[in-house]
Amino acid sequence: MAWGRRSGIWAWLGDREPSFLVAGVVLVFHVALSGRYGFHRDELYYVTAGRHPAAGYVDQPPFVPLLARGVTAVFGERLWPLRTLAGFGHAVLVVIAGRLAREFGGGRWAVGIAALATAVAPVFVATGGMFQTVVFDQLWWALALLLVVRLQGGADPRLWLVVGAVVGLGLETKWTMALLGIGLVVGYAAVADGRSVLRSPLPWLGVAVALVLWLPNLVWQAANDWPTLEFTRNNNAIVRAEEGRIGLVAEQLLLPGPVAVPLAIAGLVWCWRRSRWRALAFAVVTVFAVLLVVGGKAYYLAPFFVLLFAAGAVAAESWATRATAGGRRRLVPVAVALGGLLALPVVAPVAPETTYVTHLHDVNDETGEQLGWPELADQVASVYRGLPARERHPARIVTASYGEAAALDVYGPERGVPRGTVLSAHNSYVDWWPDLEPVDVVIGVRYERVTLLRYFGSVERVATIETPWDVPNEIAGTPITVCRDLRMTPDALREALRDFR
Repeated sequence: MAWGRRSGIWAWLGDREPSFLVAGVVLVFHVALSGRYGFHRDELYYVTAGRHPAAGYVDQPPFVPLLARGVTAVFGERLWPLRTLAGFGHAVLVVIAGRLAREFGGGRWAVGIAALATAVAPVFVATGGMFQTVVFDQLWWALALLLVVRLQGGADPRLWLVVGAVVGLGLETKWTMALLGIGLVVGYAAVADGRSVLRSPLPWLGVAVALVLWLPNLVWQAANDWPTLEFTRNNNAIVRAEEGRIGLVAEQLLLPGPVAVPLAIAGLVWCWRRSRWRALAFAVVTVFAVLLVVGGKAYYLAPFFVLLFAAGAVAAESWATRATAGGRRRLVPVAVALGGLLALPVVAPVAPETTYVTHLHDVNDETGEQLGWPELADQVASVYRGLPARERHPARIVTASYGEAAALDVYGPERGVPRGTVLSAHNSYVDWWPDLEPVDVVIGVRYERVTLLRYFGSVERVATIETPWDVPNEIAGTPITVCRDLRMTPDALREALRDFR
């Protein structure tokens, strides 16, 4: 056999789109890290929410909690199956990026660059490494955009019904999918070719399909006084106060990776200059403007990077083809890959915990929320078991945040804390606090003593939460208290703590 001839698996891989090979590497990467550090507070919350199946929750639609319930029913409440599923979502984004490059007329080089940029972008590495609503939200956005691009390329208009189904699933995952709908409507209305699309009934039938799929959550919201609207208003106000509009703009330079920013900008310009794709450029600008006005989180815009990387890769392919000796064709992928690798320790749990805490926590404190939950459960369970026997059975543990409550719900039973003992008034936990729940003795977690003295006659601080490696996350250094002599009804306590939050 000649040395230059490919055979077997290598020949098969060579005939595939490069995006599939890149996606395979991405999936292997996430699977390899799926057991690192530990559950993030949000992952624990989704597992717990899945134990309370509903058509809606205070802070989110039902798709991800119900997905968590399905996964844990098969594999148990383990971390790796959930994170493998999230990693698979990132891998699919990579494939979609490559497919978009093809739809835009790119060759294999453009497909590979789009896939590579999506694979190493810090925002996608971070979201693909945790089981949260974000990675699935990004997946629905990217899939909807791919279908829209195919429609713009002349696909059967009945594909609008599939777009509607994807948008509907997106709305059952995260309400930010509505931003994509707004952006597309504005984009099509802004260009002549797009206005003819809006005059067709099929896009609006797609909207009807989306609404039908979203209906169960809307009915639940209406029956519960629209709690997600209140949650979203409060959350946006916090984001505006903490990050501001300058922060929103600045993070757009960090989320795709600094090296990939020119690629995304090139993609936006490339779409703008072509009448067929100009509506997409308008959609990007529209969603960005809406986020500036309402104060949404910076990563809400991230799904558009999949589209922009693909368009930018097609533009770069034309530029690189004109280069002599292929220098530019080698430079672009190397630069994109290096840009992603440099950010890797910040957005993925690849560094030892001590290195992360010492050098990286201040750059990305979200990773720190994966550390310390079993240790928290150890400390609270020790306080619970230390109560006199006559108090232990009726005692309840009340936490200030959903994160501590979910950690205790997941880790507590194997440490002697019975299920049903943990209560909270934060997010959907307020709905899981049974009416007239007895709270003769309360172990307070993360509430300051001065706060609890408003509601109890006796409040004793019995411990201070210690985190492993001294990670300075949200629970580090906060109190554990034992409270007695409740001065109000249990329902009134629930409402008071909810108002306090």
